[in-house]
Amino acid sequence: MTSRAAAHQLLASAQAITAELAGAGFGVARQAPPAVVTPTGMDLFDAMVTDPDVRAATRALFRDGHHSRAVEEGFKFLNNAVKGRSGNHDLDGPNLMHHAFSESAPVLCLNRMRTASQKDEQAGYRFMLAGAMSGIRNPRAHDHALRDEPEVALEMLTLANHLMQRVRTSTRTRRRARP
Repeated sequence: MTSRAAAHQLLASAQAITAELAGAGFGVARQAPPAVVTPTGMDLFDAMVTDPDVRAATRALFRDGHHSRAVEEGFKFLNNAVKGRSGNHDLDGPNLMHHAFSESAPVLCLNRMRTASQKDEQAGYRFMLAGAMSGIRNPRAHDHALRDEPEVALEMLTLANHLMQRVRTSTRTRRRARP
């Protein structure tokens, strides 16, 4: 017997038992299955993009279907936040990130930079921030035909949100901001 035939036979048996119980006075209450609530794109956006400033810079664009532009604005906001926190307004994009989050002479520290693991974390975020500027922000700033699907845009905005949280919790060193 195939699995399909077995499933049909099992279903028929269950229905027969249910009918027998109902006939004997045992009312089997049927409950409607719980309603499945499918979150909207905006529900997901609001759950994932929690930084108030990143949300303010991107929400209306995302809601209106301008997903690539929302991503661009989110990463431009992140870039400008690093400029402000580091005090360096002369550099931009990847160069700014490499300078501000350097392991050897950082302007912004994500941790105490005492152990190899802490220095690795600083380096990793430096490369993520620089890579986000090169690989996410710049293509959207220079290619107006680029279109992101909502799910992909939300993934990138979630990354911007996370990186913004790390920038916010970084501490400024006494080092001069200019290279």
